[in-house]
Amino acid sequence: MSDTKSTQHRNTRVDLTQGPIHKHLIRMASPMIIGISASMGFILADTYFIGELGSAELAALGFVGPIIMIIISASIGLSAGTSSVLARASGKDDHTEMVRLATNSFILSVIISLIFTVVGLLTIDPLFTLLGADEVTLPLIREYMEVWYWSPIFMIVPMVAMGVMRALGDTSLQGKLMIIASMANVILDPIMIFGLFGFPRMEMAGAALATLITRAGTLAAVIYYLTYRFHVLKITKEVISHFGDSYRKIIHVGLPAMGTNMIIPMAGSVLIAIVARYGNDAVAGVNLASRIESVTIIAFYALSAVIGPFVGQNLGAQRHDRIEQALKQCAMFTLIFGAVLAAFIAVIGPYITMQFGDDVAIQQVANHYLYIVPVSYGAYGFVMTANATFNGIGKPLPGVVVSTLRVAIFQFPLVLLASLVFGELNYLIAASSISNILAGIIAYYWVMKTVRRLAPDTPEGTLKQSPAE
Repeated sequence: MSDTKSTQHRNTRVDLTQGPIHKHLIRMASPMIIGISASMGFILADTYFIGELGSAELAALGFVGPIIMIIISASIGLSAGTSSVLARASGKDDHTEMVRLATNSFILSVIISLIFTVVGLLTIDPLFTLLGADEVTLPLIREYMEVWYWSPIFMIVPMVAMGVMRALGDTSLQGKLMIIASMANVILDPIMIFGLFGFPRMEMAGAALATLITRAGTLAAVIYYLTYRFHVLKITKEVISHFGDSYRKIIHVGLPAMGTNMIIPMAGSVLIAIVARYGNDAVAGVNLASRIESVTIIAFYALSAVIGPFVGQNLGAQRHDRIEQALKQCAMFTLIFGAVLAAFIAVIGPYITMQFGDDVAIQQVANHYLYIVPVSYGAYGFVMTANATFNGIGKPLPGVVVSTLRVAIFQFPLVLLASLVFGELNYLIAASSISNILAGIIAYYWVMKTVRRLAPDTPEGTLKQSPAE
């Protein structure tokens, strides 16, 4: 590596192993909150504009939502794997390894994206029929997904690239890219859905096409920045020759992380299948509340996105004490903010749901969800933080176990019990809230115990504290 490249690398890498912990987390999380807010905003924009088409279209969106989230979650997991190993290389200041990991993760994400596209296009009808779609919603789902399934490459590759940026301590650029993409999508949505300015009216397909075009622009941007700003994307024979080694390192964390993230929307698909027994209005209402929920817990998404790179760099630099301190600060934040958020949503929830159509039955389901589930947001927020921490330290399996416990051991039995014994939809919703709380308690004790065991020759719970951090 030339002196010029070495200097460029040092100028783009932010050192997270020194300085006040809370300031690093706030500095990194703030642009992420803005960027994720914008991204979630365009999800709500999709919901709003599709809701204007009718309740059947909104119900169709309720069926496709969990499937889309499975693919998004896979991209988040792969991004977490890349960010974890690259952050540790960054903590050691090993730029050669960083180039290999970043470039080969890029290639890996392209391969996985193409697999999702092929499999998705071949399974639209049987999959959504299995999930409970009927003769009204299935044609609408097909119209949307036949376009949307071409977008995984424009979604997964940028997500992994942004994981590279976070590993280097830079979240401001990712936030800006997310804001620009969201604004573009909000502009394109009504044009393509309703056929404005001379464009044909495409309805459901138009919403999917707007998303595809927007994400294609993001892909072009991240390729440029990884190549010319961060200098870690270098497709050469020498770098690609290390694909196998890079693949194993990334997948060691990335595959379990993908599993951890995909468990949640997969559980959502099962929940939607159960909710479908209560009718399309119930599906639309739960989908609406879930989309509102995704916007309200943005701070938790942002925190989980930045704690992994922070943990990775400090692990690479052997600063185990800073990891434990960061987790304690995160736990305090998620509990306090979660309580405030639950109270806030209870007050404004009904006013928000009124903006997404005039169907009272859909609004009632959404309102009941937003009264019950937010009580558990604080616990769920720490589950997200703990899972990201496990990924950051290269021990992803506990995160998989915690998420599996949350949905398979706690949520599924409780949901089935509520459905079979009590019958009312509200009991199904309460099951999700209870499972979040139980998982949060387990996640806290497990991740703290794991972190305290990291420091060599240090008795558990007696990590040396850094001064003034």
